[in-house]
Amino acid sequence: MNRSVRFDDIRALLVCHVDNAGISRVKVLPHRKLLSASTHGVTISNSAGVLFSVDDHLNATRDVDPVVGDLRGIADTSSMAMLDRDARLAWAPADLFSLDGTPHPTCQRTALRRVVDDAEDVRLTFLVGFELECTVFRPSPVEGEPPVPATTGPAYSTRALLEVEAFAFAALEALDVAGVPVDQMHPEFGSGQLEFAFAPRDPLAAVDDLALARVVLTRVAQRHGLLVSFAPVPIVGGSTNGCHVHLSARRDGRNVFADPKAKLGVTPLGANMIAGILDRLEEGVALLGGSVLSFARLRPHAWAGADICWGEGNREAAIRFVPGQAGMGAEQSNIEVKPVDAAANLYLAVAAIIAAAVDGVARDATPPKPVRVDPSTLTAVQRRSAGIRPLPADLGSALHRLESSEFYRGVLGDVLIDAYVATRQHEWEAYGEHVPEDVADIVRWKY
Repeated sequence: MNRSVRFDDIRALLVCHVDNAGISRVKVLPHRKLLSASTHGVTISNSAGVLFSVDDHLNATRDVDPVVGDLRGIADTSSMAMLDRDARLAWAPADLFSLDGTPHPTCQRTALRRVVDDAEDVRLTFLVGFELECTVFRPSPVEGEPPVPATTGPAYSTRALLEVEAFAFAALEALDVAGVPVDQMHPEFGSGQLEFAFAPRDPLAAVDDLALARVVLTRVAQRHGLLVSFAPVPIVGGSTNGCHVHLSARRDGRNVFADPKAKLGVTPLGANMIAGILDRLEEGVALLGGSVLSFARLRPHAWAGADICWGEGNREAAIRFVPGQAGMGAEQSNIEVKPVDAAANLYLAVAAIIAAAVDGVARDATPPKPVRVDPSTLTAVQRRSAGIRPLPADLGSALHRLESSEFYRGVLGDVLIDAYVATRQHEWEAYGEHVPEDVADIVRWKY
């Protein structure tokens, strides 16, 4: 996609970064400051950069003071995009730098870039594509009542699409203007639920696309008198929103997830990667969805990948192997990592997945046998025999595993891990014992 944007065409630039709570924070530069966007950038406090929780509670760590100190948000103008041609409004992602000009150890975007570079050092290249689910609401017809889902179904139906036709096609047009490549969109299972599938890109560009897409979708919804929620559980008792990560990998030009002659359908390297991701899921799942509601989503029969296992086409497994159309496997085969949602910082989520995959190759890890049924239908004995284990039951348990993880501390660094755990630990302590309905009301419009 061509995302060339001239400074002369910009009236204002949104300089955005996604923080440890999964929230996009912003500074706005007027036209006269654009030339400094990629050099001096903008001032960002430590709190706004990495230490706010989802409710804007201010946290502290040993290495990052929430009150004293500043960061610089340097816009990556090579990834700049036009949000609105008529308004001459543009967007750019920011990297976080220390005042001495070095990348700050809490910069999530830099962490992903470093993981990708490390993979390339061992001749592995990755592409990432996202399936972003969201729930669209319209004002209630009853005055004073909360918004209601904008579609009533049936699931995946043309009728559901037509209920939000104006918004859906305006969204596709706006995403095209912004240079975000959409492969397809459709009404999903739940009331008001839509899914946008984005074309595979290199990992950093893919996450930038996702962050930008959420801004675009929110703007378009507001212009149509609607609200859009990316929360993992927007309506308790209804369908949940995931943000599934499709990962493909190549070494020396060959797709490691495509080998139709092999027993598992993947190359030995592909098997190593699947094993590596599965092996690290318990200690890394807090990076894939760090909300209290992320773990309410991870339940059987929700197609959320609540069980640590893998299988071809298996939507209940944490990793779904997608072999592709007959004769097209070399171009299409990939794996889908399902226990991911938009409450995550997706730069860290993708970094965690790729690092685990590369670690699987380094260890020559062996995956368990693929699971060909819904794992929740198996007996306890059958699950143990197949090596199937559940993901941590709640955010508190997942954070404990992450905080204790030597592997992810090695990948992301102590300063970043400690800041991430601090922001998410507050959410667990503040809302972990609340009923899901109360938590949903608090975070529904945060992301």
